Amino acid sequence: MTPAKAAAPFLADLAQAATSAQTAEMAFRDNIAREIARLERARQFAFRRLDVARLMTAAASTAKDEEAAIAAQVAVFRSEFGLFGDSEHARAVTEAWKPVAAAVWNGIADTADAPAPAAGVGEAMRAFEDWYEAQFGKNYLSILDHEIPEIPVVEF
Repeated sequence: MTPAKAAAPFLADLAQAATSAQTAEMAFRDNIAREIARLERARQFAFRRLDVARLMTAAASTAKDEEAAIAAQVAVFRSEFGLFGDSEHARAVTEAWKPVAAAVWNGIADTADAPAPAAGVGEAMRAFEDWYEAQFGKNYLSILDHEIPEIPVVEF
């Protein structure tokens, strides 16, 4: 028996162990990549919620009453999310947004009653997001996704 033939089962076992380790590493890397993508999306949406809340607060801050505040916020919301015209879709989304606008107004209104806690805005936004996703199959904040086109660099 030659030494190479005697080592063949040993090499096959090591090759199987190497392949198993590689497979485990690739699965781990795939899981990590998916988790990073999930966390990245969660961060994007969190900052978008903050930006939308800031826009709504700015729109409502000069209003004299709740009705004017809601109208101002709805106008900004429609513009920000491209809800132009008077389609059934735009009306439905606008109506569903009004509780968020009311929560923002209650959060900033200077009234004799205690304003609603800030969590009320977050809860209203989550309820709107849940409604929107149930209606349209995606988060409304994904409307703000903008793919940045690559522009070739040209030197003259």
